[in-house]
Amino acid sequence: MTAPSPPLVIGSPSTPWPLGRVGPLLLALVLLLTAPEAAAQIVNVQSLFDESTSPPGLSGSAELSLDWRTGSTELVVVRGAVLGQWRTEKHTLLGVVRGEYGYAQDTLIVSKFLEHLRYRYRFTDWLAAETFVQHELDAFRRLRLRGLVGAGPRFTLWSTEAGSLILGAAAMVEYEQLRNDGEPDAGQERLDPRLSSYVMGRLRLMENMSLLETLYVQPRLTRFADVRVLNETLLVVEPNERFTFSIGFVLTYDAEPPATVSRFDTQLRSAIGVKF
Repeated sequence: MTAPSPPLVIGSPSTPWPLGRVGPLLLALVLLLTAPEAAAQIVNVQSLFDESTSPPGLSGSAELSLDWRTGSTELVVVRGAVLGQWRTEKHTLLGVVRGEYGYAQDTLIVSKFLEHLRYRYRFTDWLAAETFVQHELDAFRRLRLRGLVGAGPRFTLWSTEAGSLILGAAAMVEYEQLRNDGEPDAGQERLDPRLSSYVMGRLRLMENMSLLETLYVQPRLTRFADVRVLNETLLVVEPNERFTFSIGFVLTYDAEPPATVSRFDTQLRSAIGVKF
């Protein structure tokens, strides 16, 4: 599914914000994004916080976009996200809230909402441990509720100014509840253990241009054929210290999705960022 329009990113995870300025903006956007039902089965949060560039302390960012079309195609899509990060030499805490809501020809085409909280403790330059909790809703995938909690190690295999390569794995427990509708699996509930593994690589192509590649694989531990995969390729350009531009392609796969939901999903998205 193709993202409707380039969003405007306000702030940056690499730029600290005073608490007095962050609070009102977070509250306003959270109220805006709390739709009744709402995000993808795998959410790539690894690319949201880069410890190699973000300074210690509190930082944050916000993203908001609107696509409004009239005429032969009537379409309204609102997308938004808020991100907060706190980091010290050993500790990193990340919180993310995302939402998307859209209508086309008076038909609901997308309704998503997600909250993700992640904590990371760094033992050495190459070894860290992280734990996370997540809650999401997604009307497009018929998810009334999805919650998960997990923990595991994170390994920095290579890290220089030219790039980095990171490997992570976590054991997690996932609970899903489908909405009550007319489908055969309506109202179904599942509680499954999964392995969440990922590989993330950053490559500095030029002084102001970087390529980021992330691959997630999440098999169900009681049935490895039930696997979910996400691959995200992101090109980031920073023309100056104030602005960033990124374009990315996301491919997801779910071996056993809910009834009527496709196994494959693709997304092409772009973003313009302003740093404060």
